[in-house]
Amino acid sequence: MAENSNKFIAQSIKDGNEKVFAAFMAAEFNNILHFINHFVKHTAIANDLAQETFISLWFSRETINPDQNLRSYIFRIAKNKSLNQLREKYICCTDSLEKKYLNLSINSLMSEQVDAGIMALELEELIERTYSQLPETYRESFILSRKMGMTYEEIARSKNLDVKTIEYHISKSLKFFRKRLSGYFKIF
Repeated sequence: MAENSNKFIAQSIKDGNEKVFAAFMAAEFNNILHFINHFVKHTAIANDLAQETFISLWFSRETINPDQNLRSYIFRIAKNKSLNQLREKYICCTDSLEKKYLNLSINSLMSEQVDAGIMALELEELIERTYSQLPETYRESFILSRKMGMTYEEIARSKNLDVKTIEYHISKSLKFFRKRLSGYFKIF
């Protein structure tokens, strides 16, 4: 479901659908605003940068890849806008204490934690997409085991199946996940 929704939104924006873009902006604007404000520490500037982020998305919409996570894409744009703002302010700044503070903000924004958070959005979508691609019987057993913490015996009883069948479902599900996620982790 999440995969289809992201693809639809990304493709619609790429195709120039202003209504879908406006809805996406309305849904994500505050998240982007808070993200930027965390680093620039100035609400008015953060608001301007958030608006610029969405303007940049709109003007570069032809480059959107509908198979990739649109939220992580918009956060990367916001990160770059924030970095540019902080670097410009750093260059113009004459107060040494403020320069140190700006340098800390720049380093914080460039940290692996920020990139890890953005990559987590991508991974979350990949996992949801993989769940949705599992055959329904495998998916049910896997979710009951991994998300609900049920034992194989409990799952077997609840579904009126043999424990070996549940083991098979989980085994096949894990192989499917390994295959789908292995490409993601090779990137890094």
